[in-house]
Amino acid sequence: MKLGIILTPDVRSKAYLQKCIKNNLQFETVIFMNDRRIEKEFDQDVIELSKEFNFDITESVCNTLKQYSIDYIEFPFVDINDQRLIDYLKNLKIDYIVFTGGGILREEILSLEMKFIHLHPGIVPDYRGSTCFYYSILNESYAGVTSFIMDKTLDTGNIIFQKRFEMPNHKYLDEIYDPHIRSETLVEILKNKSMIEETIRQDKDRGETYFIIHPVLKHIAILKCING
Repeated sequence: MKLGIILTPDVRSKAYLQKCIKNNLQFETVIFMNDRRIEKEFDQDVIELSKEFNFDITESVCNTLKQYSIDYIEFPFVDINDQRLIDYLKNLKIDYIVFTGGGILREEILSLEMKFIHLHPGIVPDYRGSTCFYYSILNESYAGVTSFIMDKTLDTGNIIFQKRFEMPNHKYLDEIYDPHIRSETLVEILKNKSMIEETIRQDKDRGETYFIIHPVLKHIAILKCING
C-alpha cells in the first residue's frame, strides 16, 4: 500500500506532519500546496498549549519539511482542484492520499485512480458538514473524528475509523483542539494501515448535516469547555 499526503500552510497540516514525524510514520509522496501566505502569530499561551499536545503551532510546514530532509513537490496555490495538481496526480503511482484541505474535491480529481482519505471532525452520519466538533460538544459533551474515503457527496464516504475525544478544558478549539484530534486519529490509522482497506459503507439516507456554526453558539460551546 502506497500512501501520500497533500499539505497546506495551516495549523492542521502542521499537526499532521509533526505528529507523523514524531511517530516515525512516513509517506511515499508528500505534496505541499503553498500560497506563501503570511504566517499567523500566536500568543504565548497558545504556543505552549500546542506543545502540550505534541505539535508546535509556530513551526511552519515548509520549515518542518526542510528540517527533516523530507522530499516533497511544491505547488504555488492552495486549491485541491487546480489542473496543475490534477495533471501531476494522474502520473503518480499511489494508492491513497491524505487530504488536509484546499476545497471540496470535484469529480475530475475524484475520478483519479488513487483514493483520498479525509479526517472529518465529527462522528458520521450523525455529524456531517462544517464545524461539527462544536455541535457535538453542545449536544453530547464530546467530539469525534471520522476517517473516510472521500466520494462525490459531502462526508458520506466509506468509513475507515472513528474515534471519540473528551471535550477540551480550554478555549482554543480551532487552533489546538481541532488539529489535535484529527492528527491523533491519523496517527492511529497509519499505525494500523489494514484499517484503510477494511472500510464500512455509510448509510447515506440517515444522519445530520451541519453548517458553519453561528458565533453565539460557538461562544456557548467554548464556555461549556472552559466551565465544564
